[in-house]
Amino acid sequence: MSKYMQSTIIKRFLLLSAICFSALTISQAVAQNDYMKAVARYKNIKQAAANVTKKQHKKSLKKDIVTTGGAFIMHPDMISISTNEGLDKLVMKGTKFTMTVNGKEHTTDSRKNPQFAAFHDVLTSIINGGTTDITKRSDVSIQKTGTSLSISVIPTAGNDKKKKRVMFSKFVLVIDMNTSAMKLLRMVERDGNFTDYEFSKFVFE
Repeated sequence: MSKYMQSTIIKRFLLLSAICFSALTISQAVAQNDYMKAVARYKNIKQAAANVTKKQHKKSLKKDIVTTGGAFIMHPDMISISTNEGLDKLVMKGTKFTMTVNGKEHTTDSRKNPQFAAFHDVLTSIINGGTTDITKRSDVSIQKTGTSLSISVIPTAGNDKKKKRVMFSKFVLVIDMNTSAMKLLRMVERDGNFTDYEFSKFVFE
């Protein structure tokens, strides 16, 4: 291969790399702008509340298990979702997560449990109006569809031993870009079963 051809190939490679980098930068900028718009209202509130419908989808059942309740959010890092007359709860307070199933509590800490680390960072960022840029994280993706913004979190488990203990393979949060209200939280389990929390009548205070 001649030096001219080598030089041409290198130049084309560098040009292609530059184009790809520019496209990625623009894509991240658009995602960041959409995200900041979606969570803007949280900057000026102290708390928020909503009605919740919880739907548990299990492959082994013909119908989803449906319960209702409420959600409460408070600055700077607390969210509580309670359904089934308080027997089922999902609570984040600081880095601590508490899941209550049929009255039985299970607790973990996102600082020690990698599968909840990104989920914690995303929830905290939302509650504080986007003070932390989550759009550059490799374990977070953002997609805008109409007036809804979907934030997907793919948990990382760490080593192989911890991977075996991973309960959730994906978290999805959907936010209304016009009102900043959360519309949906989906928690997908490793086996494909999932739980949806559908929010309605969101009130900011």
